[in-house]
Amino acid sequence: MLKKLGKSITVVNAIAFTAVILVGGVSIYLTKDILHNAHKIEELSKDIVEVDSMHSDAYRLILSMHHMLIEQDALYSREAIDVISELKKKVEQYKSHELKDLSRGKNSEIEDLDRILDDVTGLEIISGFMNDFIKTGHFDRDSLIELEEYAYGIEESTGRINKVHQSRINKLIEESLTNMWVILFIYLVFITIGGLSIYAGHIMLLKNVVRPIKTLVLATTEFAEGKLHKRVYTDSKNEIGQLYNSFNLMAEKLQGNDEFLRKFNEELEKKVRERTIELQSANEQLQKTQNALIRTEKIAAVGQIAAGVTHEIKNPLNSLSINAQMLIRELADKFGPDSSAHESATLIKSEINRINNILEEFVKFAKFPEPRLVDNDINQIVREVADLISESVKDSGIALRVSLQENIPGIKLDNWQFREVLINLTQNAISAMKDGGELELQTVLADNNVVVRVKDTGEGIPESNLERIFTPFFSTREGGLGLGLSIVQRIVESHGGRINCTSSTGVGTVFEVVLPLERG
Repeated sequence: MLKKLGKSITVVNAIAFTAVILVGGVSIYLTKDILHNAHKIEELSKDIVEVDSMHSDAYRLILSMHHMLIEQDALYSREAIDVISELKKKVEQYKSHELKDLSRGKNSEIEDLDRILDDVTGLEIISGFMNDFIKTGHFDRDSLIELEEYAYGIEESTGRINKVHQSRINKLIEESLTNMWVILFIYLVFITIGGLSIYAGHIMLLKNVVRPIKTLVLATTEFAEGKLHKRVYTDSKNEIGQLYNSFNLMAEKLQGNDEFLRKFNEELEKKVRERTIELQSANEQLQKTQNALIRTEKIAAVGQIAAGVTHEIKNPLNSLSINAQMLIRELADKFGPDSSAHESATLIKSEINRINNILEEFVKFAKFPEPRLVDNDINQIVREVADLISESVKDSGIALRVSLQENIPGIKLDNWQFREVLINLTQNAISAMKDGGELELQTVLADNNVVVRVKDTGEGIPESNLERIFTPFFSTREGGLGLGLSIVQRIVESHGGRINCTSSTGVGTVFEVVLPLERG
């Protein structure tokens, strides 16, 4: 069941407020009694003063009477008459005042006042006695002594009344002191309970509010720093518990979103890489296609040139060749075979043959025949080429090594065209090793392809020329037409394969022909 922290705090505050009101109310009530008692004490103090005044008058009267007994003097007799008059007046006023307030305990006081009045009435005889003394100068000593008893009675009654007043004052003081002690006790109890409650409330507030909030703040800070796995836990069922649950729920969602975004980014990066690779592959393919188109355009141009040369030059060359042959025979018969004219005619015939060979190369390159693909043993073709060039490499001081992988399946290719590829590549290798070296012919099976490598240890091809070696009419060899590698590339590509070249100047060159076992 969910506990409401705010409701609990409100209830505690209400209880504390009620306790303060109750304590304050009780204190006010007891203080009211104290003030009331103080007022009564003040009134009783006034009564005591008045009764003391009557008591003093009675005492003065007794003194006057004693003086009269000792020394008969009219002064004392007049003083006695005045005291009796004043005393009677005070007793009557005080009695009238007390009769207005006939509260509890007043009856005995009224009785004493009546008794005093009786005594004062009895003392009125003294007034007549004193007046006679003033007139005659004589008085009866025994009668005066008897009348003195009334004065003592008044003094005794006033003393008794003041005792009653004093008793009441003491009682009121005790009640006030008791109320003050009760107030002090309540105050101390309230202070103690309040202090303990405040301390307990402080501990509970630290435990249930402050520390959980600090923990949540720390978790929030760590969460903001990227620690998305951070969670907070509590057994609280109040708003703090709700806050913890809300934080954990938020953290779960944010972590889930972060995981989703991370996976999404990874997937996006993967797709971008794939698309990049595809674009690179497409670009490479486009570059190859572009290069192929350029080669095709060049081949077409060469074809047109070859057709024109064949039509315009070859026929005249044939006539020149026949006439040169006839001229050579006539010069040999007329001047002999060692004559300068015969040598010049022979040179002309040689140049005509060279031009004819160039034209044949043009025609051969331009009118490239489609390969006749039949099953062939690639290793057998390599062996035949090796046998064919064995004498040539031996004369050039070159060591020939043949490395063939066994069990290579048959592959469809044009035997004579592929022989031409290998002869062209090996002849280039022999030409590159003027000071001898090593020539290796190698076959391997790799990734459903047959790979034929022609390796030499010749002078190598400069890096700047590697991208141009298959371009028609590009040649670094003096007298070369620059069509040999172009023809090799056309043959390999017509078989569905590709040719690669790697070379290091001063180290050697490797031509690698890759042919698929199955053409797509």
